[in-house]
Amino acid sequence: MKKPALRSDRFKSSQFEETHWTKSSKNIGEYIFRRISLDQSDKELQNIRPMHLMSKLIITSKEINNYVDDYLRMIDEKSNNAYVEKMSSRLNKKSKELNIDFPEYLGHS
Repeated sequence: MKKPALRSDRFKSSQFEETHWTKSSKNIGEYIFRRISLDQSDKELQNIRPMHLMSKLIITSKEINNYVDDYLRMIDEKSNNAYVEKMSSRLNKKSKELNIDFPEYLGHS
């Protein structure tokens, strides 16, 4: 078995797709804990990365910063989607109240 320090791409970050478990986090602490748990239990990472002696972590502080960025991006997307849905429902409601018929070429029926 190769020594961890000599392995190539040992600190290369993999693309992460949000899971239901991470999306359902109630706050940033819970989100970071869940992301750390997922990465720490990744057998592939355990085989190629050295473990920090005192903390027993195989993830780096740079990755934790990436978790924070991912969390903020996820929250921003949620709030943008909620805003778009709210405005869309208001527009639909107002157009029905005013009996406005949108022409078919605008994509409304």
